[in-house]
Amino acid sequence: MKKTSMRKKKNTDEPFDHEISAFFPANLDFLCLQEVFDKRAAEKLKEQLHHYFEYILYDVGVYSCHGHCTFKFVNSGLLFASRYPVMDAAYHCYPNGKGTDSLSSKGALFLKVQVGSTPQDQRVVGYISCTHLQALAGDTTVRCEQLDMLQDWLADFRKSTSSSSTANPEELVVFDVLCGDLNFDNCSSDDKLEQQHSLFTRYKDPCRVGPGEDKSWAIGTLLDPEGLYDEEVCTPDNLQKTMESEEGRKRYLVFPRSKSHAASQKGRKGALKGNGRRIDYMLYTEEGLYLEWKVEVEEFSFITQLAGLTDHLPVAMRLMVSMGDEDP
Repeated sequence: MKKTSMRKKKNTDEPFDHEISAFFPANLDFLCLQEVFDKRAAEKLKEQLHHYFEYILYDVGVYSCHGHCTFKFVNSGLLFASRYPVMDAAYHCYPNGKGTDSLSSKGALFLKVQVGSTPQDQRVVGYISCTHLQALAGDTTVRCEQLDMLQDWLADFRKSTSSSSTANPEELVVFDVLCGDLNFDNCSSDDKLEQQHSLFTRYKDPCRVGPGEDKSWAIGTLLDPEGLYDEEVCTPDNLQKTMESEEGRKRYLVFPRSKSHAASQKGRKGALKGNGRRIDYMLYTEEGLYLEWKVEVEEFSFITQLAGLTDHLPVAMRLMVSMGDEDP
């Protein structure tokens, strides 16, 4: 059973549930984290996660000089945990990081996992990609280049790890998910190029109507660090209650940037559209799946359980995978 909040919402115009929850969903299959740069902290986190996730990849990245990348002082910060065995994994470092971002080996982690098998001994597999893009405002060109590389690397990973043909499939690909901190939102005027990137023609964003417009229930995932420890947002329950209020969101979320507003306003004025800067994404695609297999979003959640520990709101997505008219 899935643990849900008491404030679960179902929009009659939306085919799936969406909510702001004080808890992570129960029975998580996969967990993708960014900014886990400290190796000692990662070790402690791994020990705790191992109680639930059998397979964990961490300390992913490169150090010193590597390929075309500049000198790297810290790893990528990417961590992946899974209840299911990892069949293949690959990592690529973005070679075009600028400023302080160039000191870490920010990049993309690609994984292939086996989630089951058929009565005919065919492997049932899925693909998960996790990334963290250039952070600095104004580095639109850098992020777009990184999105280009991300798509190319992903295609190469799919090709190099495919072990079946259409005529005689040894494995069935049933899902392909891409997630991470992309460091741009879908409403800021400064982020128009990223919003229109071809990535969004292949992968679906459950929170998005189109370039420059989010769905009404979607909220920002970036908290204003100045209010991070206020009583209204310092506990999971308090943060949940605050995020469900328009006034609370305006007070504690960073809002979409606009060239017509001064930076000192922090984009938190009511005149700005949207419900905050949503820079953390979970995307999925139906392309490249095996024949009749179908994937649909069953639920999307914004999580407040890490209140006081991070300036991001984690997001969770439950996918329903089924074959034709069979039960999921």
